[in-house]
Amino acid sequence: MQNKSRETQIHDFLGQQAHLTDYKIKPINCDASTRKYYRLTQSDGSHLILMDDEMRCNHPKEFVELADFLLKGGIRAPRIYAKDLTHGLILLEDFGDSDFVKKATPHNEKKLLKKAVDVLVKLHNIKSRPHCVKDMNEKVIMDNFALFSDWYIPACLGRQLLPQERNSFFAIVKKLLPTALKLPSTLVLWDYHVNNVMYPDDNDAAIIDFQDSLWGCGIYDLVSLIEDERRNIPHATSLELKEHYCAQMPKLNRNDFEKCYAYMALLRHMRVLGRFTTLIQVNDRPSYARYVPHGMELLKQTLQHPDFNELKNWIDRNFPISAWQVPANKKITKAFVLAAGRGTRMKHLTDHLPKPMIKIGPKRLMDYGLDLLQNAKIKDIVVNVCYRKCTIKKHMAANKYFNTTISEEKEALETGGGIKKALKYFNNKPFVVINSDNILVDDGYKPIICQMHDAWDEQKYDIMLLLCDIKNISGDRPQFGSYKIVGDKIFRNTTASASPEFKYGYVGVAIVHPRIFKESPDGKFSLRDLFDKAEANGRLGFCLSDRKEFWVGSPQAVKETCQKLFDL
Repeated sequence: MQNKSRETQIHDFLGQQAHLTDYKIKPINCDASTRKYYRLTQSDGSHLILMDDEMRCNHPKEFVELADFLLKGGIRAPRIYAKDLTHGLILLEDFGDSDFVKKATPHNEKKLLKKAVDVLVKLHNIKSRPHCVKDMNEKVIMDNFALFSDWYIPACLGRQLLPQERNSFFAIVKKLLPTALKLPSTLVLWDYHVNNVMYPDDNDAAIIDFQDSLWGCGIYDLVSLIEDERRNIPHATSLELKEHYCAQMPKLNRNDFEKCYAYMALLRHMRVLGRFTTLIQVNDRPSYARYVPHGMELLKQTLQHPDFNELKNWIDRNFPISAWQVPANKKITKAFVLAAGRGTRMKHLTDHLPKPMIKIGPKRLMDYGLDLLQNAKIKDIVVNVCYRKCTIKKHMAANKYFNTTISEEKEALETGGGIKKALKYFNNKPFVVINSDNILVDDGYKPIICQMHDAWDEQKYDIMLLLCDIKNISGDRPQFGSYKIVGDKIFRNTTASASPEFKYGYVGVAIVHPRIFKESPDGKFSLRDLFDKAEANGRLGFCLSDRKEFWVGSPQAVKETCQKLFDL
């Protein structure tokens, strides 16, 4: 445990609240969350588990309440021995290394799975509802379908779905929803898969990782168990397990069950393909890639259900099976923030303050660009400084999210020269460039830089620009834009006269490969020169933003932005 203050908190918790004095503590494998786990071995050889949820973002309070609920319902869950919810620490029963994956053999696999199904039968006969769980309502369900439409599909196609494509997808899955949810609501464990089912002895199966439970269609858990992307359970065994469940639920309407099961399978497999994509691309967990092929096969199988003919036709038109693949991790991990200029058009506002430090509502102007990077989980950044550099250096020193390197310039080197001076920090790998004088309201269904990652192909592009229709721009908006789109290419207006055919503007966010700087001049030059070079070589890509954009380059634009964003 490297964090000394956290180590002290844990030591105090174990001593003062759990009354433990003689123990050894050892980290054990983590799950897909930000939690950490430790196994405590006491002097008598007994074991306990310490759950460490330091950020308290994995619902420790709900975990404790649900553990008590499940135990009272006769379902085996870890007993809680001590808790400090303020600091996200829970001491609980240790079920050992007894999950299904470790326990299963060809001879006992079916028996173990039936025990896990029996847990669901018992759970679905409990009519009371825990206080802490939220409804598995339409919004929750559609948000999880969005993992498929907004993460998995773009990772395969290299682009986001067009608005009309996305809207038609959700129209279909919403239309199917009512007939699929006719069964009574129960507790939905939500992560009831083979890694979360434990067999500490020869009695009932035990469950862990239930803090994200919902109140809704419990059949989702049955699908999660017997159609798990992590394990190839034979189809015949899955059918037998369905029958095992139904035989113990005599009041179940079989037709309603089958429709519900099919819809929950659709939700499960689409959700998991999307979730594995985020784990691969955002959380840098490539091990999840090995589960994607089986997930694809399970989804193909589910789409054969007759209720899904319209959806299957949508898939054939917009996301044919030939395009399905294992997502690649194209995540870019570093960025350059342009913050060296004074911003002379700001007039008196930058007499004693660099332009990036002008206050816009509750934050500095450059903070809005930093928000885009944080949304995309980019932490390693280079910030160039020149005019009134000390204020920016202090500001970035106070920001603990980023690992910031400052690149100081004796005189401002302009956008291209400033980046070239700092190229050594990027190890010849592509990086994001952010202007610190634009504000993009990144409130869509997927962070805008993650959308750029989907479209980025370093074999095809040297630079990718984020463009916006100028009608979506406020502040210093020009009458016409500077770029036009022709097919899959963009072209800058290099003439002296403005033209309505150029209706897109560059919004100050780009992905750049260092190779584009080859043969560029030393000293001052504009990054736009390299945009033109990439365009001439057919290696300039683009991604379209549908977000609100504010170009903030003058006192009037500052005033307008404050009024529109914050009613100031």
